Amino acid sequence: MQAAKFGADLPVATTVAGLTFDDGYATARLDSHETITTKCLLIATGADYRRLDAEGLDRFESRGVYYAATPLEAPACGGRTAVIVGAGNSAGQAAIFLSAQVRDVVMVVRGDSLYKSMSSYLARRIEQTENVEVLFRTTVQRLLGDTWLRAVEIRNHDTGEVRTIATTAIFSFIGVAPRTDWLSQEIEKDAKGFVITGPSLSRLPAWRSGRQPFLLETSRPGVFAAGDVRAGSIKRVAAAVGEGSTAVHLVHEYLAQM
Repeated sequence: MQAAKFGADLPVATTVAGLTFDDGYATARLDSHETITTKCLLIATGADYRRLDAEGLDRFESRGVYYAATPLEAPACGGRTAVIVGAGNSAGQAAIFLSAQVRDVVMVVRGDSLYKSMSSYLARRIEQTENVEVLFRTTVQRLLGDTWLRAVEIRNHDTGEVRTIATTAIFSFIGVAPRTDWLSQEIEKDAKGFVITGPSLSRLPAWRSGRQPFLLETSRPGVFAAGDVRAGSIKRVAAAVGEGSTAVHLVHEYLAQM
């Protein structure tokens, strides 16, 4: 409503296919072949959940495969076995939460330790929870079922042993991938593809302005990034909302200096 009140154009179901720069201006190329040239640009494209590399995944997404573990998803376990994939804090928090909701929890971990990627207090709590089983050096290789997930097939990479676990719910916490494939190479990204912003850019050759970059500014002056797409951001809704508001303020500061 605010956007409409101030005359903003809101093209719905439009995808940006590429980004170029000309004479200091950013030009976004849409999938409809139209272009938008602007003094300022805010990148807030977020990130997608990384998907399991397992046979049958497409069949069971929304039918037994979940990317969150809340009171909304917990009933899908039917009070029996819940399978969690991942070894970060999100996976650990899900394991503790579900352990109180189901008969047992099986954590499938690609690595050989929880302590490398999880807070120590959380890893210790998992070790002390009797109905949580942690399987290291293991991955999910197949999902089985009919119209709904009924079991997962896992494989131990040290022994080659294959095991089938009966379950109606698997929770995947293997990270997120930023939606940055469309960005120009002139926008500096980290090794995982997240957009780098802020003062740290001043130490990189990509930053060529004589001033310090604004907090949420990218390697191109006047281009900002907020939310999950930004390197170092806290992957939470509240944080993304706050960064969006901050970015608007910084855009005004940038325009005032032009």
